Amino acid sequence: MQRKLNAQREIASKLALAHPELNIILGEMIEPEQVFSAWTKAHPDKSLPKKSQELVRELKINRLQYNQLIKKAPYNWVAKISGYSPI
Repeated sequence: MQRKLNAQREIASKLALAHPELNIILGEMIEPEQVFSAWTKAHPDKSLPKKSQELVRELKINRLQYNQLIKKAPYNWVAKISGYSPI
């Protein structure tokens, strides 16, 4: 579970470094939808670069896998005891 959380932060950091105009804080958990909305505000005439789209897709997949993982036994018990919550 911690590995998934770290992967989520790492992908967000890659996006922050690639696009500083999006005002993503390094190491912060972000929503993929926020990336798209921030991009359209900053660049209304351009679409998100393909590499960044792949990173956003990885964010979505990692979030889905993490949320599914903490719903399954025995991980749900560990998540409840350790204080992990859905992303």
